[in-house]
Amino acid sequence: MPLLAPIEVSGAEKLEILQRLDRYRKWHLVDDKRYCLACGRIIEGRDVMVVGGTRGTGPLRLVCPTRNCHSIPMDWVIPTDEVLARMSMLEEQEALPRKATARFGEKFSTRFRRFAMQFRPAV
Repeated sequence: MPLLAPIEVSGAEKLEILQRLDRYRKWHLVDDKRYCLACGRIIEGRDVMVVGGTRGTGPLRLVCPTRNCHSIPMDWVIPTDEVLARMSMLEEQEALPRKATARFGEKFSTRFRRFAMQFRPAV
């Protein structure tokens, strides 16, 4: 849960806020999906939390809706087929017993970093 309670807005207002505040990727619908590099989940625009704003708590901000994930738009990428395939590979690797992954001599953070390095901000 973020420090600030999310602001409730309509779908049209949410789309306008997403388009205005996410300078890394374009939002066409509130149903557009993004992959959060911080928590590893697919999120939808309608679920993104809008915090801050008119209550004297600073400017509006967008935050990942996943519990205990405080990522912002720069941490979200468009989930292409390649991203979804890599996600399923990572999930399969995580499902392996610890002994099997330990023999590869590679920590999860190393695999995640290598996975995340392929993403660049959209132009």
